[in-house]
Amino acid sequence: MVEPFGGFEIPVIHLATVLVVSGIIGVMLYAISPPVTQRTVVGFVPWMVSGSALHVFYQLGERFGDVYPEPLAPLFSAPTVYLTTFASMALIWLVCVMVLPRSDHGDRVARYLLITGSGTALALIGLLVWQGMTSDVLDFQPVLPVLALLASLVVTFVVYMLVGAWRTYIIAEARYVGALALFAHLFDAITTAVGVDLLGASERSAIPRRILEFAAGLPTEATLGSGWLFVLVKLAVAILIVIAFADYVSDEPTEGNLLFALIIAVGLGPAVNNFFLFALSVGAEVPDYAAI
Repeated sequence: MVEPFGGFEIPVIHLATVLVVSGIIGVMLYAISPPVTQRTVVGFVPWMVSGSALHVFYQLGERFGDVYPEPLAPLFSAPTVYLTTFASMALIWLVCVMVLPRSDHGDRVARYLLITGSGTALALIGLLVWQGMTSDVLDFQPVLPVLALLASLVVTFVVYMLVGAWRTYIIAEARYVGALALFAHLFDAITTAVGVDLLGASERSAIPRRILEFAAGLPTEATLGSGWLFVLVKLAVAILIVIAFADYVSDEPTEGNLLFALIIAVGLGPAVNNFFLFALSVGAEVPDYAAI
């Protein structure tokens, strides 16, 4: 069975190759030093989604048969897939900053990253949905994952507005990246809670597993399940990060935005992976909604 919250697999040769390629591209970008604005970080987001979708295909291949050619398959295991996706995105980023005039290295490059990333992500999402709807071995049940997505969006909006009402400068400084960081980790937490409490999934990462096990031992487990505590912990940590680093984004835009990009990726990657695995009923016991 594919574990929705499975551990990392690190094929050394492939990982080393991707690290070297990513490092070379990263050094070249560092030498050029293109501006990293909040819009640039927004342009990164569909690439994060694409990386998660590519890993879902790898996990499907593990269970139902090879999806990728054998020599390339390890490039899409975790965490290698995120470096593979970064290298692809960074190459496009590098080409854009080398071809375009320096005056266009801000919004125009961010737009190109957003367009190419969105095109890639939509194609992969469409293929996953088509696979789920037409496959004889997959049971496409998107109801709970979609509800988790909607709940994440609503809670993010409410919490971010409350933070802004408390300290207006936080939203003025953190803006897009603050909202994305909050959403990414809420989405991860809520999909985890749905997976553990409603879909029979298991958590193998040490810290989340301990939080879930602790909550399972509380008197509230019978009525609230064990995922609620993990949601509250992730929400509290995300809020503290946004509050703590809002000034950093304003004072040091490049470093601050890159930091938030990393924070967003750490939450959004696993969240999107959970979303699609649960929608495809991989590694989870999904209820039959036709009977409800």
